[in-house]
Amino acid sequence: MKILFVHQGLMSFVQKDLDILQSRYEVRALHFAGAHNVAEILSGTLWADLTMCWFGKLHAFLAVASSKILGRKAVVVAGGDDVACQSEINYGMFVYWWKKWCPLYVFQHADLVLSVSGFNRCETIQNTRADPSKVSLLYHGFDPQKWQHMDGVRKEKLVLTVGRVTNETLRKKGLDLFVQSARHLPDVPFVLVGPWQDSAVERLKTIAPSNVTFAGGLYGRDLLSMYSRATVYVQASVHESFGCSVAEAMLCECVPVVSRRAALPEVVGDCGLYIDELEPRNLAAQIGQALRSQLGQQARERVIATFPLERRHRLLLALVDEAVAA
Repeated sequence: MKILFVHQGLMSFVQKDLDILQSRYEVRALHFAGAHNVAEILSGTLWADLTMCWFGKLHAFLAVASSKILGRKAVVVAGGDDVACQSEINYGMFVYWWKKWCPLYVFQHADLVLSVSGFNRCETIQNTRADPSKVSLLYHGFDPQKWQHMDGVRKEKLVLTVGRVTNETLRKKGLDLFVQSARHLPDVPFVLVGPWQDSAVERLKTIAPSNVTFAGGLYGRDLLSMYSRATVYVQASVHESFGCSVAEAMLCECVPVVSRRAALPEVVGDCGLYIDELEPRNLAAQIGQALRSQLGQQARERVIATFPLERRHRLLLALVDEAVAA
C-alpha cells in the first residue's frame, strides 16, 4: 500500500504515527507549508492509495478533497483545536464561524477519523457532525523504556508543568494558575518547562513569586531528567484532547495533579489528584497533598497498562487496512 502522509510539522506524536506507517507501507511524507504545496498534494494523492493527515486544517482539506476527486481513501486524526469549541477561552476553530468550514468538510468527508480520547471523539462528533460510525477511538501510545525515571536521579520536592508558553496557553493549560498557586507554597520549587513563543512569559514573570523558575524549552534527556526530579506534575488545563505530557510525567513516577476537565480524567484515572475549582489556593492544596502521597509508581503502571505504544501500532495499521479495503 502507498500512503501520502501530509503534515504541518512533525511533532513527536505525529512522527510516531509516521514511523508506524513506514514500518509496513510505502509512505511519502509531505510537509505542507503553504499554497505552493497544492500541486504536490494532488500528484501525491494520484500516486497513493490513501492519504493521512493529523488535524483537520487546510492541509487536510486539500488532501481529503483530492482523495474524493481521485477516488482515494482519506484518514484524518482529530487532535486539538480543529474540533474544539471552548468559547470561555476563545479556543477552537468552532468558536469562529469563518474557520469552522474547513474541519466541517474534512471530518464529514474523510473515510476514517481517528480520535485520541473518548472526550475528543465526542467533541469531534458533536462539533463537526461527522458520521459516528467513521470516528474511531485510538489513544496515544507511549514507550515505557523511553519514559522512565532516570537511574541516579533522586525525586525532589519539586512541582513541574510542561507546555508552550503563549498568550493562548496561559488559560488553556492553566499556566497562570500554576504560577499563582506557587505563592501559597513558598518553600516548594515550581518549574515551568516550555518554549517562550510570544510575550506571555513576561506576563507570567510579573505575577510569579521567587520560587517559580521558567526553564524554557527542554527536550530529550534534559526533559527526562526534569520529569525524574519532579515529585508532582500539574496540568491545570481548561481543555486537553489528551495530555501527552501528563502521561510522560506519570511514566517517570510523577504524581499528577490535574483539572477535572476534558480528557484529563481518562489519562489520570484514580492515580492522581483533581482540582475541582480552578483557583490558586485550591491547586496549592492539592499539590501539597500530592507531595505527601505515594502514587508515583501506580501512575506509571496505569500508563503502561492503558496507553501502550504497541496497541496504537497494531490498531493504527489494522484501521488503515480496513479503510482501504472498505
